[in-house]
Amino acid sequence: MRTTVRRGLAALIIVTLAGTALVGCQNGRVGARCNTRDYGQDATHVLVCKNRRWQRSITKQQAAAFIVAIITARQAANSTTTAATTTTTPPKPVVTQIAAGEYHTCALRSDGSVWCWGSNGFGQLGDGSTTQALTPVRVLGITTATRITTGRDHTCALLTDNTVRCWGNNTYGELGDNTTTNRSTPVQTHNITTATQLVAGSVHTCALLTDNTVRCWGSNGLGQLGDNTTTNRPTPVQTQNITTATQLAAGNFHTCAVLTDRTVRCWGYNISGQLGDNTTTNQPTPVQTQNITTATQLVAGSVHTCALLTDNTLRCWGSNGFGTLGDNTTTNRPTPVQTQNITTATQLAAGSFHTCAVLTDRTVRCWGYNISGQLGDNTTTNRPTPVQTQNITTATQLAAGSVHTCALLTDNTLRCWGRNDAGQLGDATTNFRLTPVTVALPF
Repeated sequence: MRTTVRRGLAALIIVTLAGTALVGCQNGRVGARCNTRDYGQDATHVLVCKNRRWQRSITKQQAAAFIVAIITARQAANSTTTAATTTTTPPKPVVTQIAAGEYHTCALRSDGSVWCWGSNGFGQLGDGSTTQALTPVRVLGITTATRITTGRDHTCALLTDNTVRCWGNNTYGELGDNTTTNRSTPVQTHNITTATQLVAGSVHTCALLTDNTVRCWGSNGLGQLGDNTTTNRPTPVQTQNITTATQLAAGNFHTCAVLTDRTVRCWGYNISGQLGDNTTTNQPTPVQTQNITTATQLVAGSVHTCALLTDNTLRCWGSNGFGTLGDNTTTNRPTPVQTQNITTATQLAAGSFHTCAVLTDRTVRCWGYNISGQLGDNTTTNRPTPVQTQNITTATQLAAGSVHTCALLTDNTLRCWGRNDAGQLGDATTNFRLTPVTVALPF
């Protein structure tokens, strides 16, 4: 510790290097000779060396108070500097979920915004227009979304307050706002205030509520709302006999739920056995899918359904004309069959007639219809068993549209492949892609 006293132009400036005590030449006295670099004190004052003679300056009490003030100010400044230095910069918003409609795709960001691209003839991109977009555009008025889902030509978002907003085609009431008016910006779905999950079929939508019941709205001509009628509903109605649902999936005209006991119930259209009850009879209320007791996730395509089981294998049922079920046949299955060569799946996606899975090594396998390259294996050959999508090794999530597929990667980028005539791949072109291309995210 050292204290130096210097004479400034207008006043004495005391600079302390540490502490608050004054030290120096204890035998200093006024009038004694000194060197200009000396410093000291007598019994009552700080001594300043001027013209090689000690001179009295401020009292020691004044000096001590001054030094304490300086130290306090410095400590405050250092604290402010440290706080400023350690202030965490808010993380850059990243994509947290992707969803794919028939010819459009959407992404949810961590800041609660939603971005969509592709076909927009019904306003399904939510940007206030009906103009298609070859790269992502922001949905207007959505800032607190936590989940998104896409139907054929409509899109919905679950918000942090557990309400729902939808936009796009509303011909059958699939937006749930008690009209059949198309909407190019989001409108609130009526009577939904406790939703935890959303799914959309071709022209219907369903929500899982906090009490594990299900509400559905929109087209119901084939019983896909599960209310034991075939009456279209422009506002939500309760699906019958479902009180323990944990997860939903919606195909074109059918809907399914995983229950807390990991069994599956499905309802609606069943022409190809997509309900899995060993019939091809439409069901306006839920029926149990056979032989599924360990389901953890469901996905549904146009007329097929697949379940991920606790052992990371897959079971699929329904239409199989293009090899959609992955059992190395093209035979429709009204009860579940095992998809071949998949034993480490972690997440699924279903397109109209193709299916894909993320594996534990973050690669992707797809199978089924491949007319537009939606399997991503650089061919247009249909595949009745899984093939590896090229150049994807860090996937965390998948979404499948009618004939295109997208993956969210660990670096928060998106890759899409398949049909692209409406710009649904988001790469600023309308070129079909047989292997993944990067979505031109504007953020």
